[in-house]
Amino acid sequence: MSKLIIHGWKSLRWTTTPVPNKNSIIKLIPAAVLTDKDVILHNVPSTSDVKYMLEIFEQLWWSATWTNEHSLLLNASWISSTVIDPELSKKMKASVMYSWPLLSRFGKVSMPLPQWCKLWTRPMDAFIENMTRMWCDYTNESGAYEISCPSWLKWTTITQWFPSVTATENLILMAVKANWETIIQNAACEPHVQDLCNMLASMWANIKWIWSNRLIIEGVRELSWVEHSVISDHLDVAGIITATVMTKWEVIINNAVVPHMDLTLQAMKKLWVDINVDHDLDRITIWSQSNLQISKTIKGDILELSAWARPLLPMDLMPVLLVLALHCEWSAMITNSYYSSQFFFVQELAKMKARTVMADPHRIITFGPTDRKPADMLCWDIIQSSYGMLMACIAAPGTSTLNAITPLFRRFPNFVDEFNKLWAEMELLE
Repeated sequence: MSKLIIHGWKSLRWTTTPVPNKNSIIKLIPAAVLTDKDVILHNVPSTSDVKYMLEIFEQLWWSATWTNEHSLLLNASWISSTVIDPELSKKMKASVMYSWPLLSRFGKVSMPLPQWCKLWTRPMDAFIENMTRMWCDYTNESGAYEISCPSWLKWTTITQWFPSVTATENLILMAVKANWETIIQNAACEPHVQDLCNMLASMWANIKWIWSNRLIIEGVRELSWVEHSVISDHLDVAGIITATVMTKWEVIINNAVVPHMDLTLQAMKKLWVDINVDHDLDRITIWSQSNLQISKTIKGDILELSAWARPLLPMDLMPVLLVLALHCEWSAMITNSYYSSQFFFVQELAKMKARTVMADPHRIITFGPTDRKPADMLCWDIIQSSYGMLMACIAAPGTSTLNAITPLFRRFPNFVDEFNKLWAEMELLE
């Protein structure tokens, strides 16, 4: 079991680039199934999730080749199977992303139930409801969905009960080759959803209002080849800002996906974080600063930072905002109404003398600033919760230990080297 030794309170400095968006690439790989032409992807992270998605791709007897350390050449011109391997499907929830491309291209798929999610139950109802509205048929036998669809998918207007990212992305992958026009209302519009739409548009898909919660997709018969670079991870941008502010130095972030950072930066400014944003160069500069305080409302009440579906505050951002709020004077309420397990990592932060109260699984109240102490902690089996713990260790004086850090590698494969380049001091022990 891997563990990380962090010698904290080392001021971060110089220039960095965020990791590629993990949630983007694991949807772009299945999208390559929609065409029999080459799909070339750049800025691909070498994470375990990418490994599993490529295993499924190759298990279906398609070609996946690394042309260099961060570039993939995918080709799905030959088909020998429409059955997703149950053992591979169990390794990650995103395996369901293969089902709709297979349906759209070949009219049938056998999809085993995917891995359950650690954040909350995440039912598949939105996924199945969208499928039936596209006139697909399915049966659930022996723990797998056998799904078929008409020879040519029909147009429809779908208003989703909830803006589910996975359900929206799957529906997009079906609609781009459906007959006539599909309108998706209450669509998810996270950065990775937009990245998927932008790649498909480069393949000649006809998608309108990509940045919004209402997508209009006019189906096409064929998609072309494409060469596409995966966008940076907006959550890593937020983490780098947080670590820099708490260690009181300066870092310049290039490829900072500035158009996707608006609400996140607004939330940080309510914690008195001073950030310079260059839209033209897609760059964010964080200055050395101290005396961070949490703003009160105009009426003098406690500030509440609440997660919501995009375009509001990202749900996965909340652990990092929680750690940052603990570094500030005054109090804040950090709320995530959706994930029921995300905040339980605060029991580990308590080892660092973090001053928090868990009102319920969805709400944490901070009482800062926390005079952090080094600690020996166990990573929570949720990526962003573990990332929040890493930020706390970077800001704590002395030497802290993070045990069982495997979840971090799913999203941040080279985070130890990248933070050490910024003058942090971490040591990975296997």
